[in-house]
Amino acid sequence: MYSEVALRGDFIAHHLDAGIPWEEALNGTPYSPEVEAEISARLANTPTNMRTYLALSPLNGMRDGLADYWGTAPNQPLPSPWDARALDDPDVITAYTRFAADLIQRFSPDYFNLGIEVSELALNDIAAYEDLVNFTAAVSSSLRAQFPNVQLMASVALKSPGSSAAATIRAELPRLIELIDVVGISVYPYVFFDHSDRGDPAKLPADWLSQIAGLAGGKPVAIAETGWIAETLTIPAFGVDIASDSAKQDAYLNTLFTAANTLDARFIVWFSLVDYDALWNGALQQDPVAHIWRDTGLYDENLNPRPALDTWMNRLALPLQ
Repeated sequence: MYSEVALRGDFIAHHLDAGIPWEEALNGTPYSPEVEAEISARLANTPTNMRTYLALSPLNGMRDGLADYWGTAPNQPLPSPWDARALDDPDVITAYTRFAADLIQRFSPDYFNLGIEVSELALNDIAAYEDLVNFTAAVSSSLRAQFPNVQLMASVALKSPGSSAAATIRAELPRLIELIDVVGISVYPYVFFDHSDRGDPAKLPADWLSQIAGLAGGKPVAIAETGWIAETLTIPAFGVDIASDSAKQDAYLNTLFTAANTLDARFIVWFSLVDYDALWNGALQQDPVAHIWRDTGLYDENLNPRPALDTWMNRLALPLQ
């Protein structure tokens, strides 16, 4: 995977969304060997001198509360007293800031996302979102003082333009966005938008991506994560049945590049390079949530390249301006 990243991109995205070692970060004690092993392996395998985007989350996987505990395994239940602490609790702010600062020192990222998909909390728990704004103010102030050359980010999970969810995001996010430098975009329209025939990128709303411009308030934007299915997606547990194929995936990538160029986006992260059928059938135990992104690779599960890979490489070959 790391070799392919070096060949297929001009920077690397490290997306750490498995919890926080809360107690260790607060007290300055060593992380568990498992946490250290994950960090060390990432650093050891990152190509030398490759630019880096680093993302971390104060929120749990459901984006409705404080991130889980990362100890001997990822996403462990929060121990007491962390399970009763609000996002703007001083110990939460201190522990998160210390862990973030340690990661920034180790990874030396150009961009640091201090809040993956923070917009989801505004939809799930508006009272907790108020705490998150306070949290972001404190964390961003501290990190900016320590690392003035790192661009601080938070990412927004885009919804269908004109939807009630999009309206809530427009109303609530500006207060948080004013605290960061670059607005990240998380966008998977084939499943999280509500227009008809979602598997066909030709049916995307005209402002599917440009809606971020009003929200960003003149700040630069970046595509922090995106993808498109190259096979039909059927998830009975969620009532999802969306037809797509590799040609439509390629069409989405072309549409994405055009829209991102119009916004002068800083970068694009395609979230899954290879379909992960084996992982899904194995360790993930056919988790229906993980199924959403299983078939979004630029390679299929047998490492056969899809047409979108050529499109990606042709764009990568263009000179930076």
